[in-house]
Amino acid sequence: MKPTKRRRNRKILFDEDSYIEKYYYRDGRVVIPLLLEKISDLYMKHDYKQMEVSYSVCDYIEEIAYMVPVNIDLEIEIHCPKIDMATQKRIKDAIKNNYGMEIDELEYDMMMKNRRSIILSIIGIIILILYILIEKYTRSIILSELFCIFWWVAIWNVIEIQTLDRREYKDERLNYQQLYDARVSFVFEKEPTK
Repeated sequence: MKPTKRRRNRKILFDEDSYIEKYYYRDGRVVIPLLLEKISDLYMKHDYKQMEVSYSVCDYIEEIAYMVPVNIDLEIEIHCPKIDMATQKRIKDAIKNNYGMEIDELEYDMMMKNRRSIILSIIGIIILILYILIEKYTRSIILSELFCIFWWVAIWNVIEIQTLDRREYKDERLNYQQLYDARVSFVFEKEPTK
């Protein structure tokens, strides 16, 4: 008997918890190691003032953090050449600012979706009233069905925003908050001998 596709997929399940515990878990927190051969690798390529963290660094950090439950503390451990305290503070601020901006962007997007939800609710109520009036007074099946469809579309969008989008927003917000609160530490690598 040939195993079903669903049964075969069970055999290759990836255990994120074991993976994180084996490679990243240390001293009660998850430590994300980040190797920087030079400090400029942390920032966007053309960022003259070195304020914006590069996409590749963010993607790497977020890829690992995504697998970590939000109730576990994170630490970003930067392996780099020796740097002074001012540079360390600038790096910590850049990382914190990056995830702070992500949180602000999420909140703005959700605020706009909530406004859209309110507008669609009002439109849905108006369309429902028109639908009822058309049903009662004109008995036009085509116009009645058309308003019924418009009403369902408006209400469905409201439901989608208030349930699915809100859940996704909360999950992303918690992940970015976890990264915003992450401790940043430095491990200074020895300079290669010449």
